[in-house]
Amino acid sequence: MFHEVAHGLGIKNTLAGKGTVSEALKEYSSNFEEGKADVLGLYMIDALSNRGELDKAKLMDSYVTFLASMLRSVRFGASDAHGKANMIRFNFFAERGAFVRDADGRYRVDFEKMRAAMNALSEKLLTVQGDGDYAEAKRMTDTMGVIKPELAADLAKLKEAKIPIDVRFEQGL
Repeated sequence: MFHEVAHGLGIKNTLAGKGTVSEALKEYSSNFEEGKADVLGLYMIDALSNRGELDKAKLMDSYVTFLASMLRSVRFGASDAHGKANMIRFNFFAERGAFVRDADGRYRVDFEKMRAAMNALSEKLLTVQGDGDYAEAKRMTDTMGVIKPELAADLAKLKEAKIPIDVRFEQGL
């Protein structure tokens, strides 16, 4: 729900007079918009917790679910806007230690670093949109909007183990 609310927030026209964000970022506008909506959605959950409207345990659950959602979504691929947005977020968070990958392949969230990465990425995405910075949108997408080898190997293990991406209910059986 907060992802959808976040689409309505933020910048629609660049602050630098380059027209709309969509016009300025061109082919990168969709993945930046999807990334903004995802990370600001988490930011809103964090804000509710800080106001006492959401239990701290639920906030921690939301951080873990956020990471799990990125891992699930990228199993569909990283070529569309959502996939590129997921990988930019995943790689940005990984670079900042928001989670660690244990030797056995398990991912664990570092809650304080996750919060710091969420805030930093929110600022970065909104700044690129506001500035209409096409070159930075391209750079981030080209370098961070990709599945890196370690993650590709983890995803291959899930596929080899025949672990489904989604659980499907077959009605009437």
